[in-house]
Amino acid sequence: MNILVYPHQLIVGGSQINAIELAAAVRDRGHGVIVTAPEGPLVSMIKEFDLEYMPTPVISTYPSPRTALRMIQLVLKRRIDVVHAYEWRPSIEATFGPHLLCNTPVLMTVLSMRVPDFLPRHVPLLVGTRELVSGLERDAALMEPPIDTEKNRSVDRASARARWCFSEEEIVISVVCRMTSELQKLEGVLEAMDAVLSLADRWPVRFLVVGGGEGLAEVREKACWINGRAGRELVLVTDTMLDPRDAYEAADIVLGMGSSALKGMSFSRPLIVQGTDGFWRLLDESSTDVFLHQGWFGHGGGGAADLQEILEGLAGNPGRRTELGRHGRALVEKHFSLDSAAERLSDIYHDLVASRRSLTDRLPSLSRSAVEVAKFRTLMGFRSSKQTVSAWMAR
Repeated sequence: MNILVYPHQLIVGGSQINAIELAAAVRDRGHGVIVTAPEGPLVSMIKEFDLEYMPTPVISTYPSPRTALRMIQLVLKRRIDVVHAYEWRPSIEATFGPHLLCNTPVLMTVLSMRVPDFLPRHVPLLVGTRELVSGLERDAALMEPPIDTEKNRSVDRASARARWCFSEEEIVISVVCRMTSELQKLEGVLEAMDAVLSLADRWPVRFLVVGGGEGLAEVREKACWINGRAGRELVLVTDTMLDPRDAYEAADIVLGMGSSALKGMSFSRPLIVQGTDGFWRLLDESSTDVFLHQGWFGHGGGGAADLQEILEGLAGNPGRRTELGRHGRALVEKHFSLDSAAERLSDIYHDLVASRRSLTDRLPSLSRSAVEVAKFRTLMGFRSSKQTVSAWMAR
């Protein structure tokens, strides 16, 4: 089969990295795969996997008729059997482009914490958590974010730590994320700095912060202030790393959410899950089922004080850190294998091709979705795209 994979953007982020890694794994199972997306830093990752890449004609925050038309042309020229769209905008463009006019099957994957209601309900949907599957007022299947457990495993801790001159005695806490207010990632990093500072007079802690985004300058400014207070380089801030494996490998403790959390687990590091409104919780035996259900995220908590307490308990107990690292690695191997996900995707693609629906069957869902998207687009005319998406998803 020929598959067109369409991640919503190519800046560094979990959804699009998952899309690229799965595309390569599906290709390795004998399928033809083309990746299309707006140009961005992850083009180099696509080329590294030797995948064919075709940029979209425009970069937009809302569905683009030009992109939909380009997909139609690509589907016809390259005999595409299935379009796999990641997140809401590519899903709409694929649905009202090649799906509507060529009856090409579309598979939607939404790894965001909320799924917009305007997505067409007849198009198969994959989401990343069990909580979303059970909570949606539509059919959806579970596809937990896959991790390449061979590529993301602890191999050479000493070399990774040497990259930033971390000593063996230092307790390195790392976070890899975009410095953005989306899901309060930026706020969480700033909060974590306060927690680490509170430990600095009792433990030889270091905080490694990896990522870019609009909040990077604010993070660097606060890091300078904290380092001045501590009298040493307590916080080390890098920019985006296209391959951040050393940041996980160098760590003794990982902070994160979503795919970043899973990668920390894959490196056998104890994980503290970050969420919104001050949420921090340790992955341990008591919280495993909670995170497997709701995803690697959470809402509400005590902020820096909660994080400080968790870090305090881990800092003085290296044996417990090792135990929790093994626990996380075992969970990733059992539930989040890239090979298993690629095999399942191949089966889903075959099923989609074998069960095409007539336009008559699809029309009610398409009509409803078109009306809702039009309302959404009108609302976008009065508010920023980020505000609009958040409001629509909260309906």
